[in-house]
Amino acid sequence: MLTHHPLEIRVQDASVFQITGILYVGPILLREYQKAWICLFTCAVYRCVYLELVTSLTLDTFLQAFYRFVAKRGQPSIIYTDNGTNFVGACNVLASIDFNEVSRQGADERIIWNFIPPELCGGVAGGNV
Repeated sequence: MLTHHPLEIRVQDASVFQITGILYVGPILLREYQKAWICLFTCAVYRCVYLELVTSLTLDTFLQAFYRFVAKRGQPSIIYTDNGTNFVGACNVLASIDFNEVSRQGADERIIWNFIPPELCGGVAGGNV
């Protein structure tokens, strides 16, 4: 038997990229010996995608791509990624940020970072690859 729920319980407003999956795709060959990866940001609500080209898999490179994403699309509330060291490192770096100071400069809240198990490779973002 189906129960009837008020619409506001089942359907909630969400901004684009409020819930985001992040995945690296590649490598792709740029030049003879230069590799690059696509950092794929996927909106879990509207299935929009945002791409950033990165030239390494380091924490610093990911954070630069992430900050560009936030500057263009806004700060997500929830992020889903795999357990890659660059993502775990980013989670630790972002956890150490004084978000009270950040909120005075425009961002609102902390980001909830969820790591998906390896057997669910791709997760939220993987469906758009």
